[in-house]
Amino acid sequence: MTEEQLKKNIAKNISELRKASGLTQAQLAEKLSYSDKSVSKWERGDGVPDVVVMQKMAELFGVTLNDFISENTLKLPRKKPYLTNRIIIPLLSVGLVFLIASIAFFILRITDIWVDKSALLFAYAVPVSLIVMLIFSEIWWVLTARLLTLSGLIWSFFACIRLTVVNEDINYIFIIAAILQVITMLWFVMRYRSKIRKKQEKEKNN
Repeated sequence: MTEEQLKKNIAKNISELRKASGLTQAQLAEKLSYSDKSVSKWERGDGVPDVVVMQKMAELFGVTLNDFISENTLKLPRKKPYLTNRIIIPLLSVGLVFLIASIAFFILRITDIWVDKSALLFAYAVPVSLIVMLIFSEIWWVLTARLLTLSGLIWSFFACIRLTVVNEDINYIFIIAAILQVITMLWFVMRYRSKIRKKQEKEKNN
């Protein structure tokens, strides 16, 4: 097999496996900590990823390294991007949180305990759900999803405090929320810039 044929096979197989997995070039690049330009270059056959990156892709697609150089592309069943476990499992977890809140609500209503505040259980379920989502976003999702989830957690948490405490001065608590939001944004910018630097370093070494 010539070098040109090898590049052609790798390019074709990366493209086919990516599409079969329901990923865009940008999404694949995100998982590999590379830019979408690098993925595009590989799929055009203008370059090939190093062995470490190919191994990561092999694990991601559930194939072997030999499958990348084979002339016969291993066909994977096409996945619907919006019906994957990475969405279903977090939604089921959030549903479980609200189910527990509902059960607790009805128990309090039946036993006549904390009746006037029992509806707040559903408000409390929001930050708890966002904590669950934050865990999944750290494992599976991109940095932007983590930012949005953490921001929602901050504001929902302080909103629950505001709903619980009956005092006009409690409104000032949102100043703390705003400060935390600024800190979160700065954290996001720092992480994003660090990620870009790592991508650029990898591309230089590739």
